[in-house]
Amino acid sequence: MHTITRTLSRALLFLAVLFPLPVAADVNPGKADADVIPNGYQQVRLSNPIQAKSSAQGEDLAFPSDSAGFSAYYRVSDGSSFSLDKSRVDDHIFSPIGPEDTGVRTAPATLVSIGANYTVARVSVDNIEDTVSTVNLYYDDEGWVVSYLPSGAPSSQVWQARREDIENPTVSDISLTTLLDTLNLVIDEALGGTAIETDEDGLGYYHWQFPDADSFLMMAVARRDEGEYPVQFSVPASLTVAEVSATMWITQGEHQQAPCGRLEFDGKDLIAKKCEKGIYSSAVDLEAFGEQEAHSWKLVQSERNTGASGALLMIVYSTAD
Repeated sequence: MHTITRTLSRALLFLAVLFPLPVAADVNPGKADADVIPNGYQQVRLSNPIQAKSSAQGEDLAFPSDSAGFSAYYRVSDGSSFSLDKSRVDDHIFSPIGPEDTGVRTAPATLVSIGANYTVARVSVDNIEDTVSTVNLYYDDEGWVVSYLPSGAPSSQVWQARREDIENPTVSDISLTTLLDTLNLVIDEALGGTAIETDEDGLGYYHWQFPDADSFLMMAVARRDEGEYPVQFSVPASLTVAEVSATMWITQGEHQQAPCGRLEFDGKDLIAKKCEKGIYSSAVDLEAFGEQEAHSWKLVQSERNTGASGALLMIVYSTAD
């Protein structure tokens, strides 16, 4: 029986609308396996960092909002005002990996642009089975820290799966994103503060290319054995979908070749069948599939060994006024 292992506020109600039959197949034997809900999901509100945008425009800072996509942000406070020691952060993220690192950063950051009061960098973040994800990072001396994907990158790329057990790949928590990891490179490692938790006050998510989007939903599944894990969903008319994207990872056990896996969407290969360890992402054009009342996506693993595969579908959307 597949169980839900994490819920956020309103998520259960939303899934009851999103999924036509949100029950496990063995609870209701009259339903097909495709009616099961995924074994990990998360629904989160998006909020516009108005102050960050106005700060970037009004204080001659340089947050690249025109070229930014999905993002996470936080503002650092010293207790009486918002600020951070930019030089201290610069020294840390561009330095070689040291004993004080948490193991998230895989290499010194790459400089994109820098000024007297801001820095933009590109950070390599460790993901599952030594694979690497790349995240852009902005921070300034007014305390703003924004980690983000470039415009046009599938938002599902933020999936951080390195804490998953590749020998028993049950998705238990998908709230730990690469964006959050990157924020904590600044706040926890560089500044020596308390690491931000997933429910931290002040932590926000925003998609710079979809300013009207107010929520996103992540649904994830994983497999170890040969077989498939299908999920069905429909989009209620009250929602306006801004973006749908998917990410799949393939890993391997010790001394084992990687399993072959693929991700299908509405019966078509979305991420082509691959037999090489890695993380792969793709956008989904719902219009290309026509006006269907329901959609399905499926993780398929065609070989069995001690490796595993996982897939995540992410929907960025807005609710009706």
